[in-house]
Amino acid sequence: MAYGKFCDGGRAYVVETPFTPSPYINKLFNDEYHVEITQRMEGGGICMAPNYASSPLKDGDNHFYATYNGKPYILCRGNGESYACEHRLYQTELCERFEGFEARIRVFVPTRGQREIWSVTLTNTGKERAELSSFVAFPFGSPSMQCEARLDSEAPFLYQTGHPYYTRYEEKEKAAARTVVRYIATDRAPASFECDRLRFFGSDYAEGMPAAVRNGRCENGSYELDRVNSLGVMQHAFTLEAGESATAHFQLGKEKTLDAVRAIARSFPDVEAERLAVKALWEERCAAFTVETPNEELNSLTNYWLKRQLTYFARLNRGGTYCPVRNQLQDYLGYAILDPEEALKKAILILKRQHFDGFLKQYYNTDGAPEARLCLLRHSDSYIWLILCVIEVIEKTGNKDNYLLPVEYKDNDTAEPIIEHLMKAARYMAGQRGERGLCLMLDGDWNDPVNGPGRGGKGESGWNSMAFVYALERLLAVRYDEELAAVRASVMEAINRHLWDGDHYAAGINDDGVRYGVNTDKQAQRFLNTQSWAIISGVATGERLEKTVATVERMKTPFGYKLIDPPFAEYDPIWGRVSAKQMGTTENGSVYCHSVMFKVFSDCVRGDGEAAVDTILRLLPTNPENPPEKNRQIPIYYPNYYFGCEDENFGHSSCHYRTGTVAWHIWTLLEYVFGLRMSATEGVTCKPCLPKDWKNVKLTRRFAGKTYTLTVKDGNATLTEE
Repeated sequence: MAYGKFCDGGRAYVVETPFTPSPYINKLFNDEYHVEITQRMEGGGICMAPNYASSPLKDGDNHFYATYNGKPYILCRGNGESYACEHRLYQTELCERFEGFEARIRVFVPTRGQREIWSVTLTNTGKERAELSSFVAFPFGSPSMQCEARLDSEAPFLYQTGHPYYTRYEEKEKAAARTVVRYIATDRAPASFECDRLRFFGSDYAEGMPAAVRNGRCENGSYELDRVNSLGVMQHAFTLEAGESATAHFQLGKEKTLDAVRAIARSFPDVEAERLAVKALWEERCAAFTVETPNEELNSLTNYWLKRQLTYFARLNRGGTYCPVRNQLQDYLGYAILDPEEALKKAILILKRQHFDGFLKQYYNTDGAPEARLCLLRHSDSYIWLILCVIEVIEKTGNKDNYLLPVEYKDNDTAEPIIEHLMKAARYMAGQRGERGLCLMLDGDWNDPVNGPGRGGKGESGWNSMAFVYALERLLAVRYDEELAAVRASVMEAINRHLWDGDHYAAGINDDGVRYGVNTDKQAQRFLNTQSWAIISGVATGERLEKTVATVERMKTPFGYKLIDPPFAEYDPIWGRVSAKQMGTTENGSVYCHSVMFKVFSDCVRGDGEAAVDTILRLLPTNPENPPEKNRQIPIYYPNYYFGCEDENFGHSSCHYRTGTVAWHIWTLLEYVFGLRMSATEGVTCKPCLPKDWKNVKLTRRFAGKTYTLTVKDGNATLTEE
């Protein structure tokens, strides 16, 4: 069955049932806060500090109820006559109709502040006057094992506070400084309230009809216990004539003091003005470019939802503190198409992490937490992404003088132009090569779990070497350097000498000089990245190019291309951790969307628009061969991967929101499929790589204060400038 559909030209996705195969989540956020809202209006809220450290505002199990002339109803569970949950970039709204009344529940996150705003509207659809009540229940995120929750005596808000948890005696004062007040403010005094979960529900069972709703009112109880059972419930009661509506607004947030919350509650926000402001913000972001293709789902995803996914990645660091710079830099590469100046500011923060000798550590914690796990390792690919992505970001600013902006180093206060940072990164990586002239693997490259080949410090990476060749090509176009040009030629020659395996390129060579990812292996004979990047880098030419393309086609599924084929069924010490992963998941034989987008890029490099667009359409969550009712995710984002083993899980989405696919989709589609490239050094150029059946398409794009429109009509392309 179909669970929903795009509406309003792709600006909205309407879920028509509460019972979807996975939570159909909408992400609403600003730079300080984000919330995930499901099709049942559930979802927790997370406060984000400037360094991306997060703390919960509330838990995710929101509950909504209503009474109509004394009869109780559970909302958001499909018990009514109709159900429509509409997700938009700036809000989610559920409309549910029952006999005699309609309930609308809406939520959005304002442009600023650690808060979310809800509105609950009841409409009397009967023919006579009726008594209606709404009951909203929001669970607080517990600050500690000791907390209190109650209704404030001076203003209409519920709050919860408590001393943060600590263990050592000397930590008491430091913990006290972290004390906050979580609150639920409303624009009108509630008819009744409750702060104790068990008292509200009448038991520990939260799915049935709460005792308070059955009784028609809450007990006005506070909460002062040493266990996690607090929540905030408000009842609002209305007497409505036939056709009349009434709304109660709520703001959920946190502040340092009760007085600060009282000030908010006494001067409740102008809800409609705040809602229109966040709507306008997203309209402005989406105006950066617009595509019109024959595929409406591709248009919807590209014009709206991927812009939101990419903005979340770039502005909120994918929602966490633990990250590799490769993720950040690739996100900025794509985000530069939406907001080049902001992308440059963020890229400069990464440049400031580089050492004076060119070294750049891959993993770090943005909140300064002690290094652990991957942060303790030395990966080899950060220099590639620094070069590629910073160049793309600067090119999108339209100002080549940005290459000369001075930026200091992590271990040296000397400020040097950005271009010198990039040259140092290239020279550092040029010195990180093995005995065959290929780039070292060290503790891993783009594929972190391939941690076996280089653990002894001698293993060499095929992908790393190819990507380095491409990065040098881009860098030398900005500033030519004879020594680096010679390095590039040398690495290309070494790749073709040591990695060619008759019909494809090996994944690499381990510490003991054994090639892996070759035809004689029992598992993982083919690695997608070393095929696509052999094409991207220009390493594969002539007959080798033809055979490489043919090998890639052997890795095809109805919904994309497998990263590793065949997947590992047992542990392989040469490859390492990736072979211990479940078959068909993540890097072990899934259709890993990020790597598939590399393949799309390689199709464009060799001028095959048919293959590029065919691959994109296969990867879409609306692909008819793997639709949402099969892949199980809401089709408003790219997942991290699709399950790759041909069993009952074949094609299932990981439903994992964080992926580098998004930036590569936007960059590749605009600049290589449509071919409308924006460059600070070369200006605006147009070299379309379109499939033959895309005879009538259009791309509108902003760059350096102007708007460019590429129109293809009956196969003929024209470019206009405004």
